Amino acid sequence: MGYKAIFWDADGVVLKSSRLFSEQLEIDHGIKTEILQPFFTGIFRQCSIGKADLKEELSKVIAGWGWKGTVEELMEYWFTKGTQIDQTVLDCVQTFCDMGVRCFMTTDQEKYRGGYLQNLLGNRKPFERVFYSGQIGAVKKDPMYYEHVYDALNQASHAPFSELIAKKDILVVDDGEKNIETARELGFETYFYTNLESFKRFLAE
Repeated sequence: MGYKAIFWDADGVVLKSSRLFSEQLEIDHGIKTEILQPFFTGIFRQCSIGKADLKEELSKVIAGWGWKGTVEELMEYWFTKGTQIDQTVLDCVQTFCDMGVRCFMTTDQEKYRGGYLQNLLGNRKPFERVFYSGQIGAVKKDPMYYEHVYDALNQASHAPFSELIAKKDILVVDDGEKNIETARELGFETYFYTNLESFKRFLAE
């Protein structure tokens, strides 16, 4: 395994959930998913690239949803319910870190959940850093996202140009086809993730 760095996706790879947050909200609080749909297909996409503030936008709609608590309580519920770590994948990440492979989480998240994931799993717990779209201003299907992460990775190494990590030495692990396509076109090695056992077989080839 000759990779010097791995970019790990969050939801669908490191984080697993049997249902969407909106589905869980309906189960726990009786708020119908169709009520939430305009928010998530509309302004939430702007939140995901840092052009709108999630807390401010939620404050405008939660009364109409039927949420009885505060915005902060909804966000805490959202982040904790929607962040179920796949420990077997996290153990795999730690193994790579112990081998000296630099591991980063790369994810499409607005700034609040992105910050939550950074505090939870960044700072070498085990990821060196969590890169999220709300911070970068672009989602992963946009080449700008991966170029930003690549530049930040090499700047953080403080290495001379001859020692910088080349794109061909970085593996992007993601369960989004468009994300994989974008990364591949930029020159990164890629793996379309379905499950951990298949990923391990890929590495052993």
